[in-house]
Formats: sequence, structure tokens, C-alpha cells
Amino acid sequence: MTGSFAPAIAPGRAILINEASVATGVPARRINRLIDDAVLPGYACAKAGGRRALRAFAVPMVGFGASDGAKLSKNLRLEAMRLIGTFTRENWPRLLKEPAHADALRFESGRVAVALGEPVSEAMAGLNKWLAAQRRVVRDPDIRGGIRTIRGTRIGVYEAAGALAADGMDAVLECFPTLGREDLEAAALYAKVYPMMGRPRKRPLSSIHPNLRAVSETRAPPPVVPR
Repeated sequence: MTGSFAPAIAPGRAILINEASVATGVPARRINRLIDDAVLPGYACAKAGGRRALRAFAVPMVGFGASDGAKLSKNLRLEAMRLIGTFTRENWPRLLKEPAHADALRFESGRVAVALGEPVSEAMAGLNKWLAAQRRVVRDPDIRGGIRTIRGTRIGVYEAAGALAADGMDAVLECFPTLGREDLEAAALYAKVYPMMGRPRKRPLSSIHPNLRAVSETRAPPPVVPR
């Protein structure tokens, strides 16, 4: 089994725009606009497989830049985001473990004072959630031809995401008692970041073969967020 798709993350790792979007709740088009308008400093940007991406430490910069940062002038917003970038790189291991460590972070310039803690903490918590979701996705060539499945089951990630969209959380949990809420949330996030044929189709539970309810004998323990 190839295992999860979430190795221990370094602050300089390239994060796709869609990944930054699900971590921060900021639409991908708005993140692209921050890049196009040079609001994000150049060193925060990267490429991944030829696609536009951000460095992991820049995810909190996006969270601020699209929220309270939008109230500042471009120059002040850029200064504040550089401060966030420096802070996240210097405190990366602790922020992964304890996003609230950023709560006291502030930006001051002349008469301008802005609290940065909330958007930074929320972005780090969102990044942790996405990393945990990735750890629930596995790919085993001996299970259903190697499609991506939810760890410990034979249920495809896109099937689970489609059923969730069509029938809702409670209905899917009732039909598949071996799945947890976190499994379904992970499937939905994964399908959003890596859409299948543009976007996951909303497929009702009736479209999923009953045999997919079977799970492996040993279910993996809950994922641990990389530190």
C-alpha cells in the first residue's frame, strides 16, 4: 500500500492553490488575484507539477490578505503579510501543533495597528485539517484496481464525496457505519482539491454497490497531523 498522500510538511513545501483554498476558505480565484496583483511577495509563490502554487508558510498570509488585510493599502498589506511569513517560518513546528500560538501576533505601522492572530490561527488550523484529510486517503493496487479509497475501507473517495453531496452526512453515516464523520469530510475536501472530471458528481447511496460496505479486518487508527 502506498499509504497516505501527506508526508511531514515543511514550511517551504509547495501547496496548490486549491489546497490553500480549502485550508483558508478563500476562493481559488481570489488567491490567484492576490498573486496577480503582487500582494503576495514573490518568495511566497511556487510551482508544483507546472501548476501555480504557494509555499506552505504562505497559507496564513492568504488568510489575512483576503480578510482584514483587504482593508489596508496595498503597501501596508504587503508589509503585514511579510511579517506573517517571517513569523510562520520561525515558528512553524509549534504553529502546526498549536495554531493558537499566533494569537498575540500584531502588525503596527505609524498609527495603524492590526491584530493578525485570528486569521493566522484559523489558516493553520485549516491547513492541519487538510493534512489530516489527506492521511485518510490511500491507494492500494490490490484494492479496486488502485483507485483512491478511504483508509481501511473499499469505498472510493469520489464515491463517498458524491454520496455525501447527494444524500447528506446522516444518511451516509447510517448506510456505512464503518465510516466516520471525519472520513466523509476528508473525502469531500479531497474531491474539492482534486476534482474528478471537473467536479465530483452527486451520486446517491443507491448507486454504490453493496459490496463496498465491506471494510478491511483492521481499521487504521485516527490520523495524526504531521508535526
